[in-house]
Amino acid sequence: MKIYRDRNSLLLPLLRGSLLTYVGIDNIISGPFRRLMINYLKLGDFGSNSREEYLYYLLLFFGLLQLFITIQSIFQPVIEVIDTKIVLRTKEKTLSVIRNTFDITNIELVEDNFLKISFDEEVYNIQIDDIPISKINNIFPTFNFQEEE
Repeated sequence: MKIYRDRNSLLLPLLRGSLLTYVGIDNIISGPFRRLMINYLKLGDFGSNSREEYLYYLLLFFGLLQLFITIQSIFQPVIEVIDTKIVLRTKEKTLSVIRNTFDITNIELVEDNFLKISFDEEVYNIQIDDIPISKINNIFPTFNFQEEE
């Protein structure tokens, strides 16, 4: 069983990443947006001002990073249970955490947006802002989490 983030909530980060990437690339290659800005702002050729050049490379980097993280969140599940293994995507670990399901000692809902899963020696917090509680109840039937209204 797999639990994914709500795809509608990922639309805004996808648009932000696309916009930042477009602004970065457009200004580097002197596209239509840069030509429009030259009409209203006092801009020279790209590369004539090193601070401006670093700014657009930084915008491009952050845009690509935002796109990468968003696309990754669309296709990778947050929680996946396969037979006796559980795969978790957490903020503490860069790669997914794979553990045995029978090593789980406790599962609790913390502050309505984190699921705290405790194993024998480690505790992982999974952000579940975009995931309905009913889906979590389906994957962990022994623990009953109540939705607060």
